[in-house]
This record gives sequence, C-alpha cells and structure tokens, in this order.
Amino acid sequence: MASDNVERKIAVILATDVVGYSTKMEENEVQTLQTLKACRVIIEGLIGEHHGRIFNTAGDSVLAEFPSAVEAVLCASEFQRTIKERNASVEDEAQQMEFRVGINMGDVVIEEGNLYGDGVNVAARLEALAQTGGICLSKNVYDIVQKKVDLAFTDLGDQQVKDTIIHAVDVSLDGTPQRRKPRTKSRTPLPIVIAAVLVIAVIGLGSFFYFNNATTEQSQEETKVAKDNLPVILVKPFKSLGSEDTSISNALTESLVSSLSRYKAISVLSSSTSFHILQTNIPDKKISKDFGVNYVIQGTFQSFGNNMRLTLELNDLSKGKVVWADKVDNFTLNDIFKIQDEIGNKILGQLQVTAVGGEHHKKWMSEFDTFEQYLLVLNFHVEWGKFNKEGYENTLEILDKLRSLKTNKNALDSLEAWTIHLRLKLRLSKEIDEDIKKLDDLTNSVLKNRGNATDYGLRAIVELEHLSKDCGIATQNISKALEIGTNPNIFTQAGFIYHACGDSKNAIKYLKEALRLKPIDTTYVITSFLVANMYIQDRTEEIKKILGDKINNEDIYPMLLWIYASVELENGNTKKAKEYFERGKERGARKSMIMGTVRNKKSVEKLTKSLETLGPLD
Repeated sequence: MASDNVERKIAVILATDVVGYSTKMEENEVQTLQTLKACRVIIEGLIGEHHGRIFNTAGDSVLAEFPSAVEAVLCASEFQRTIKERNASVEDEAQQMEFRVGINMGDVVIEEGNLYGDGVNVAARLEALAQTGGICLSKNVYDIVQKKVDLAFTDLGDQQVKDTIIHAVDVSLDGTPQRRKPRTKSRTPLPIVIAAVLVIAVIGLGSFFYFNNATTEQSQEETKVAKDNLPVILVKPFKSLGSEDTSISNALTESLVSSLSRYKAISVLSSSTSFHILQTNIPDKKISKDFGVNYVIQGTFQSFGNNMRLTLELNDLSKGKVVWADKVDNFTLNDIFKIQDEIGNKILGQLQVTAVGGEHHKKWMSEFDTFEQYLLVLNFHVEWGKFNKEGYENTLEILDKLRSLKTNKNALDSLEAWTIHLRLKLRLSKEIDEDIKKLDDLTNSVLKNRGNATDYGLRAIVELEHLSKDCGIATQNISKALEIGTNPNIFTQAGFIYHACGDSKNAIKYLKEALRLKPIDTTYVITSFLVANMYIQDRTEEIKKILGDKINNEDIYPMLLWIYASVELENGNTKKAKEYFERGKERGARKSMIMGTVRNKKSVEKLTKSLETLGPLD
C-alpha cells in the first residue's frame, strides 16, 4: 500500500454465501429473506463459539476472521452439517437454503474494523470454487489443520478462479461428491533441463484428462466466460513439427495460457479447454459459437539439431484471418524458459493493440523499460475502471509495485494523480485539501515534463472536478488534448467533459468515436456516458442498439440497467422494465448514483420518476 500508516496482520478468513440467492429472491423475496435471517443466526452463533469475528456482511454473504485455522475449519464444517440438518427438517423447499464456504489464511489490511486485501480476496475465490454444501480451503490452511481435525480432505491441485491461480483443497463432507485432482501421466527420467520443461507439460496434460472427466456443471462454467464483457482468447496447443514428442509444445501452451491470464482485460480459456478442442478437432466457426471465442492464438514448434524455431499467429475469428504473425528463431532447449516469457510478452502486447486498446498502445508501450511495468499499468486501468473501494485499493498496490520496479517518474505521477482523483470521487479521502493540492501539483508536473494528450485530458478532468470547476478551463484543456493526438482514452475524457458541462451533442460525438475505436468497453465507462447522453436527448432506439446483447452481460454497469428499465417502461414493456430494475438493484444501483451518471437535472427527474414506479430506489 502507498501509506506507511496502513495496519496489516495475518488472519484466517472465512467467506460464505448462499447458493442461487438471486433466483430465490426472484421467486419469493419475503420467504428468502426470512430463511436467510434464520441461517444467519446459525452462522453468527457458531462463529462466536469458535472465537471468530464477523467483519463484513453484504446481501447473502458473510466474511469472518479467526485467530486459528483449526477453529475456522471446525466452525465451517459444523455450520454445513447444521444447515443440512435444518434443510432436512423443512419440507417446503422455499424454506431451505444451501451455502458454499471458502477459507484462506493471508495478509490483510485493517481499516476501521473492516479487513481488505489478498487474504480476503482469495477466501472469496475459494468460496466460489466450493461445491454446494461444501468447504474449500487454501493449501496453507490445509497444511495446518490436516492432522488436527477429524475430517477427510481431497487435494484439488492448482485451480484457476477468475484471474487467480489457487492451490485448493476440499473438505470431504457427508453428502458432498468427492472431486478429483487433475491426473498426470508418469514419464521416464530425462536430463534435468528437459525434465524441468516436462513438469509444465504434465500439468497441461493433466488438465486435459480432467476436462474429459469433468462434470456438466464445469463445462457450463467454461462457456460462461463468453458472457463477460471481455475479448475471449483461446490458445490452441502448439504443433510439434517433425517429432512425435509433444511435451515441449504442450509446456509452451500451458505457460502461455498462464502468462496471458495475468491480464485482467481479456478472458483466456483454460488449457483444459485448449486440449479438449485439439482432441475433438472443433472447427473455428464452432469454437466461436460454442465458447464465445474472439481470437485464437496458435503456433508451431520445430527442432533443427540443437537449434529450435517457434512460429506464432493471432487469428481474428470475426474476420476469419490472421491479423498478426511472428517467429522466434535459433534458440536452444536451455533457453526455453526465457522464450516462454518472450512469446507471452509479444502476444500480450499484440492483444492489447488488436483486441483491447487500439494502435496508440504501440507508442505507449515504448514508455516502459520492461513488459512487467506495462502489464501492471494495463491492470491499473482495469482496476481503476471498477470505480469502487476494492478497485481503488488494488490501484494503490499496483502503484507500489511500479515504484519498486523504478518506472519512469512521469508515468508514476500520472497514475498517482488518477488514484487521488478516484479517492476523492469515492469519498475515501481523509485529507481533502491536501489531496487536491497534491493533485494540482502532480498534473502540473506531468504537463510541464511530458505534456502529451492524456496529460491534458487528465488536467481537464481535475480542473472540472476538483480545482476551478470552470467548464471554460476544462474544455480548453481537452481541446488541447484533442489537438495533440486522439485515441479512445482522449475521446472518452472529452465525452465526459462535455457531458458534465451540459453539451450532449459533443459528448455523444466523442463517445461514439471512443466506442468505434474500442468496441469492447471492458469497464463500461464509454457506454455509460454515451447512454446517459442519449437518454438526455430521448434517443431511446439508439440506446437499445448500442447496448444490444451487452444488457445481458453479468458484469453490466448497474446504472445502464436502470436507464434501460426506463426505456423499456416507456415502450410499454413493464415486465422487462421490472426485470432490469431489479438486476440493477442487485448490482448496487441506488438513487444517489442517478445524478452522477445522468447529470442533466430534467433527465434526472424523469429517470427517478420512471424508476419509482418499479420499486424503492434505496
């Protein structure tokens, strides 16, 4: 974290929530809340008995900390057993409720009684990985408790949940199916360098076998990624030319999947999916349709005595053609791990240009000394775009990592300014005047020392939101940014400035340009501003056209759902309007967000009045 005053500790974190909670709420809201309340009494009592403390509850979830891993696991197992007994005693299914539990031990940040950080995040990931009625542990918790509790365990090995690789262990409970660890093939001893490569290859093959034995539920999870508002990437297993031994090619495939998965603005299908597609020989059109894949990476591996060659291709399935190709020549087996990093870097950079950010990123990449710095900056912007406390905390951690990597000062100053701006907007600042002064100093510094288009765009936003609050000064700065150079970020900033200053015509003009250059709007920033301005101008048909299938994405920005609900209501589709309204509420939409999104007073009143016919806004 950026502050020396941040208080940290190691804690055992238990995370739990209800299976199918949204569906239950839709079917019978009153009964679901009553049942949840009854189950909460059980979990709260057990947490207290096992010396734990609840530090956060939101909706159907509970987060608790324990001073002992053993107590946390015993609490979780007793909770699941008690819930099972309760469900068996209730005949009405509507009054039954099931939970998942995840437990992790890790570093957390303490703030006013609440806990944040990786220790909490991993517990939540494990909870999502757990079976219905089950408990999933991190490996470090398992290592502590395995010989101290009378429970059986199943090692699941490394599991990928969202963008995180976790070594997970199931607690084997009565009535919960036993999942198997991915199997691996045994191999004969080889020279040490080849053996090291084969370790990675075996993991890939193990994932392949696991996929073929996976449940239907897992198959659905693999295809579910296509619903997210991210470009979906498939890495096809590399072809080994002139040799039947595919171990090195498989190792490269597995390594590349792992490397690309670190970038949060793309969705990379797992290696098990890659090997399944190889075995079943699925054509590209079907890959695109069944898995929602936008881009396919493929290549070949060939050996010439001691020297080796690797070819790479990036295929755009929507265009049905190769959009980029490269090769790595004359390397030896001893260089294999270095080559894995090199090809990961090359392809990740090209994906950022082709699938995410646009051509201007080629120039932007050159500002950073290492690819690690560039990757961190990309993920910084993804986290910033979440526009919530978690995203803000993550930007601070990334900023600290960039400082430790000695990233250039102008880039650091610009990113720090963005974090301060976010802190002020989220009302997390404890020293508002000091933060505003620092924001002024940082943005002036980058203008003086670098002065690119993005710097002027940032200064325009800072002037409007925190300094002069003068639209004339803000539009002067954004006009300078547009003169220097245009890209999706500058167009987005211009759209925001004109939107905030009441000029919907220019806001729509620049936001359309931003969306044209960046059609996959991963954080919905562009789409939200554009739809808000179209709502102001009563361009409802354009709103429906722009949102299209995006409105069904699970990560849709909540205010877009509320605006769409108003549009559907206006068209007489009350049932649909109610559905989008409720989804918006579930995702966190509230009355106070309306003004921040729409801004135009007349349109705010119209949207508020429309939504109030569908239910309470808070």
